[in-house]
Amino acid sequence: MIRAFELAVHQLADPRLRTVIWQSLALSLVLQVATGVLAWWCLQHYAHFDSEWINTPIRWLGGAAVVVLALMLFPASFGIVVSVFMERIADIVEEEHYPQLGRAHGIPVWTGIWTGLVFFIVLVVLNVLMLLPYLVALVFFGSGAVLFYALNGWLTGRMYYELVALRRRPPGDVKAWRKANLWPLWLTGIVIVFLGTIPILNLIVPVLGTAAMVHVAQTLRPPPFRSPESAR
Repeated sequence: MIRAFELAVHQLADPRLRTVIWQSLALSLVLQVATGVLAWWCLQHYAHFDSEWINTPIRWLGGAAVVVLALMLFPASFGIVVSVFMERIADIVEEEHYPQLGRAHGIPVWTGIWTGLVFFIVLVVLNVLMLLPYLVALVFFGSGAVLFYALNGWLTGRMYYELVALRRRPPGDVKAWRKANLWPLWLTGIVIVFLGTIPILNLIVPVLGTAAMVHVAQTLRPPPFRSPESAR
């Protein structure tokens, strides 16, 4: 996994990726502003708890709370950016590092966009619903960040892998490979989400994460009881 991210970082200088990076930056900026507005709306409408000791700090630290909530919700926007640019990014990475694979059959554009939108909605809803558990875990156990990265990392790793893998395998095989490689995909998702909570860097994470997942997909072990053809 570490090697996958190293290769992805090195290829960011690839001239073929520069146009994609700038386009994804523009879309990421738009989504960053949108998530900031959404975070403010969520804070105003849902951050009202029965306990005053929770409400008072939230109101007092409203600006900081919006920034934190925006960073929490920003990983949800990855799905939209990835769904738009994934095909081009994956093709560039495979042409450079895995030319023996040949051209992927790809997935329909609207399938990718729909997957990205569903991912966005699911992550936003889950993170809004989990806001109070995050706060409770942070205050009482100091593990709010662990809970956040674990939940979002699992969903992110799953989404990135499925979009990359569906370019070459049917849905049934993709599901089998995902189940057989739960931990490496989960850890990859956690790294992507962690990088996505770092300001400025988070703007290129969809490109970096997609490139890294292409490499990770080439290192996964085949599922049990699969024919050699499905393991290719």
